Amino acid sequence: MATTTSMASFSYNRKSTAPLIRLLSILFAASVIYGEPPSVVPSACKRAYGVGGGSFTEEFCLSALTGHSVGAADNADLALFTVDLAAANATATEAKIDTLLGGSGAASEGLRSCRALYDAAVHVYLPDSHAAVKDGKYVDAKLYLSKTAQVPVECERWFKQRNVASPVDQEDDNLAKLANLAIALTSIA
Repeated sequence: MATTTSMASFSYNRKSTAPLIRLLSILFAASVIYGEPPSVVPSACKRAYGVGGGSFTEEFCLSALTGHSVGAADNADLALFTVDLAAANATATEAKIDTLLGGSGAASEGLRSCRALYDAAVHVYLPDSHAAVKDGKYVDAKLYLSKTAQVPVECERWFKQRNVASPVDQEDDNLAKLANLAIALTSIA
C-alpha cells in the first residue's frame, strides 16, 4: 500500500513538472534561435544611475548602450564599451574644433583652449581609461575618466565666462555624460 501511495505521488509530481519542462525547453530553444542571452543593459543602467550622482539619466544610459553593446557579458564590458563611446565622441569633437578653428570670431580663443583639453582626452585620458578598465584596474580607470569628465566642463567655462555661445556645447554635454556613465559602470563592475 505504501508503494502505491509513493508511486501515485511520483506520478503526480511528474505530471505537474511536465508543463514546466516543456516551457523551459521552449525558452531555451528561443534563446538559441535568437542567439543572445538577455541583455545586461537595463539592470546595469538602473544600478549605474543609482551611483551616478545625477550626472546622467537612466534613459541616457539605455539609449547609449541598448543595441550597441551586443556581446557585453557584464558591467565591466559595458564600462569598456562606454569608454570607447566617449573616445569616439571626443575624437569627433576634436575634429569639429579643428574645422571651426579655420574661421575667425569671438569663439576662436575658447576653441583653442577646448582643442588642448580634447587633445589630452583623446590621446591620454581615454586610452589610459580603456587600458585600465580592460586590465580590471578600476581605481585607475575612474581617475582617468574623472579627468575626461572635466574636459567638457573646462571647455564650456571659457564660453560661459564671456557670454559667448559655445559651438560645441552638445558635444561637451555628451562627453560629460559618457565619462560619468563609464565611471558609474566601473564603480559597479
